[in-house]
Amino acid sequence: SSFVYNIPVGRGMKYGSTMNKVADAFIGGWQVNGIATFQVGFPMTITGNDDGGLNDTFGTNRADIVGDIHGSVNRSIAQWFNTAAFKQPAIGYLGNSGRSILNAPGINNWDTGLFKNFKITERANVQFRFESFNSWNHTQWGVPDRNVASPNFGRVQDARAARVNQGGLKFLF
Repeated sequence: SSFVYNIPVGRGMKYGSTMNKVADAFIGGWQVNGIATFQVGFPMTITGNDDGGLNDTFGTNRADIVGDIHGSVNRSIAQWFNTAAFKQPAIGYLGNSGRSILNAPGINNWDTGLFKNFKITERANVQFRFESFNSWNHTQWGVPDRNVASPNFGRVQDARAARVNQGGLKFLF
């Protein structure tokens, strides 16, 4: 979801429509913007090694399911899913787990902006922009290790970028 809101204060606006140019330069022409993203995690496939290279799967061999994949586990970065439900397939066998059977961590993100527009001529404006990406600095976890043969299997080892703020000046004509 996204929004743009021109704050109705300043010359020609609902509030302060008759203010002088000096006051309008400070008070008028402000705009608030935002993008909110709420998304469940992308589907992920649990993989296993192709030991001996007999199946020629090039890293896409799936793991074997040996338990309840949605079993009781308190999701954390140390164990995002029930790792005990999977095992490495035997040499020469393809794993029996399906494609995209679990979901990676989701996204809960707000990007916001505060803009100030300065009118230069009728057709030219200068815009000061202050933008904040991941404004609330909410941790956005990466995808856990999905290879059953990895020592980090089931662990989340990275995250998307933390809050990033930037300012800018834009000439519009």
